[in-house]
Amino acid sequence: MSDLVSIKEAVNGPIRKFISGTLQSDSDVIRQFVVRQRELNLVLEVLRGNIDSPSCQHMLVVGPRGIGKTMLMARVSAELRTNKTLSRRLLPVQFMEDSQEIFTLADFWLEALFFLAKGIEKNDSKFARELLSKHTELTNRWRDSNIETHARATVLTAADRLGQKLVLMVENLQALWSDVDKDFGWKLRETLQSEPQVMLLGTATTRVKGLYDATKPFFEQFHDVNQPFFEQFRILDLKPLDSVDCWHLWNMASDDKRTNREIKPLQILTGGNPRLMIIVAKFSRHRSLRQLLEDLVALIDDHTEYFRNHLEGFAKAERRVYVSVIDLWQPSSAHEIATRARMDIRTVSSLIGRLVNRGVVLVEGTGRKRKYAAAERLYSIYYKLRRERDEAEIVRNLIQFMVVFYRGDELAEMAGTWRLEAAQSSPIREGLERILATGSILDLQVGVAKVLFSKGVMHHKRGESEAELAAYDDLLKRFGDSDIPNLQVQVAEALFNKAVTHGQRGEPEARLATYEDLVGRFGDSDIPDLQVQVARALLNKAITHDRRGEPEAELATYDDLVKRFGDSDIPDLQVRVAKALFNKAVTHGQCSEPEAELAAYDDLLKRFGDSDIPDLQVQVARALLNKAITHDRRGEPEAELATYDDLLKRFGDSDIPDLQVRVAKALINRALTHDQLGEPEAELAAYDDLLKRFGDSDIPDLQVQVARALLNKAITHDRRGEPEAELA
Repeated sequence: MSDLVSIKEAVNGPIRKFISGTLQSDSDVIRQFVVRQRELNLVLEVLRGNIDSPSCQHMLVVGPRGIGKTMLMARVSAELRTNKTLSRRLLPVQFMEDSQEIFTLADFWLEALFFLAKGIEKNDSKFARELLSKHTELTNRWRDSNIETHARATVLTAADRLGQKLVLMVENLQALWSDVDKDFGWKLRETLQSEPQVMLLGTATTRVKGLYDATKPFFEQFHDVNQPFFEQFRILDLKPLDSVDCWHLWNMASDDKRTNREIKPLQILTGGNPRLMIIVAKFSRHRSLRQLLEDLVALIDDHTEYFRNHLEGFAKAERRVYVSVIDLWQPSSAHEIATRARMDIRTVSSLIGRLVNRGVVLVEGTGRKRKYAAAERLYSIYYKLRRERDEAEIVRNLIQFMVVFYRGDELAEMAGTWRLEAAQSSPIREGLERILATGSILDLQVGVAKVLFSKGVMHHKRGESEAELAAYDDLLKRFGDSDIPNLQVQVAEALFNKAVTHGQRGEPEARLATYEDLVGRFGDSDIPDLQVQVARALLNKAITHDRRGEPEAELATYDDLVKRFGDSDIPDLQVRVAKALFNKAVTHGQCSEPEAELAAYDDLLKRFGDSDIPDLQVQVARALLNKAITHDRRGEPEAELATYDDLLKRFGDSDIPDLQVRVAKALINRALTHDQLGEPEAELAAYDDLLKRFGDSDIPDLQVQVARALLNKAITHDRRGEPEAELA
């Protein structure tokens, strides 16, 4: 939040863009600090711990530009000045955001002396003038070889005289580090370790080792035991804002109030970057696309060197993939990224994984529905402008965002403004023409469909089922006959939600009819997202028949689902097929058809028994557990025990809670079967196996099974006439 634009200045004081806290009162800073409360508390906790400590803990706040480091530092300073307890013991000494005058440790202590004097000027002007005079004297003696010692001694003596510890707040340490002499780090470490009067609270743009060549020497200090800053700092990483924090920041900075749900598209556009959030908030107030574009271009221009270093810091293959991600702008599949990068999909998938682990690429969805986008969309804007010099493309993407973010009446109002701006700005005119051209108009249509769908969801959350169904019907009326995949997906999702709502309203006939409508429209589609919606509809339709006491229709629907998607390799479809087979087996069991029940379980095991997909493994484990119970009901203990053994062999070492619970239940049932067979030693061994595996678990469902095992084990010892073992 270090780059904030002036928005609500008249009432609340200015919101700074790049220099948070400058010419702002502490009360303004405190009021505007609406996010990062957890991080603030962590910093203050460390500073409080330093007050009476003979050795201070130093901190480094790390994150990319615009993520809020400067604002956090300003907020810490405000707290140290306004908190009655802290202000007596700690004094913030804020260096410039970019320490351009520090090349030696003597320079460092002279800067500390200068900003210490500035920091006390308001409360102790006489002492401040004395320190400034000393600063001038030392500066004029720059040829003196002992100037470093004198400057440091003056700072430490001042701290003693003030009776306060000094919190030296130095930003962009990675830039400072690239300019200082080679002994700087070791000398500074010596002072930080030996002088409890000073503590260092710094910031840096990244700590990913080797990510940027320019910063690598600095960040090696924290990884290499032979370097001066090894284990010297507690590191605090600033992450992108989540949707809740985006909501707080937006509502502080903009007159355009939004709900938490409505803020999600803004989080996606900005990547949770406070700097971009505030720029877009300014747009929200004035609704000027031209001004928004100018602000973004100015921001890119101000940070060109930073963006260039960011890109140059990647290895060649990684950069090729990352550039493809930011050029695509919108969340894209691995296949789309591989096509754009002109690289093999397997190589690209591996490299995407690395980029995700670094935090520079975000992943949305699961399985084959995964899509990837830059964690900070600002890089996409930078790349579009630098590579294509294409402001019109930026306009097109911004309008796509606005279609999702703003309501229909707001869009209509803004569209009028855009038309006027288009007459004066060729990039805006070209951007509007692109999005309205053949094909691109679909972006607007999809946006409208998403708005209607979100409207239905909102009414559902409010318990307004009539309005919810009306919103879905409006969507179906507008786009129900479309052959555009993205619109068809929205139609299918609307139909599915509509069916669920009919069920909740106690309208099973309407629910079944809506599921049938969905299957009728898209049952033959080869589009994965639509196939998943069809499978969901068939599964829920079968469950509805079950609740209505219609087992034949239920089983027929499960068979339809398995027939359509039984051979699919799409995980989401495989999970639905597995659930259909499991439910089918249960229904056969309820109809006293054990042979058919076992056949359905075996079909599930044959199809998915070797899968490494957790959701499928859970279905396999459920099938094995139920299959064993069915053998028990049929009086087939050997088959029952063999099935439990199969379950244990497959999943006994799993760390997935749902699988662990099935393993525990299998061991309980296995012990009970040994009991029925008159095999107490085997029974006790099964209980002991369960206790060994899960006795220390803090998962409630496993704790229940552990308690059952202990209780049953005690009862067995009682039957065996072993009271000491029973009591134990």
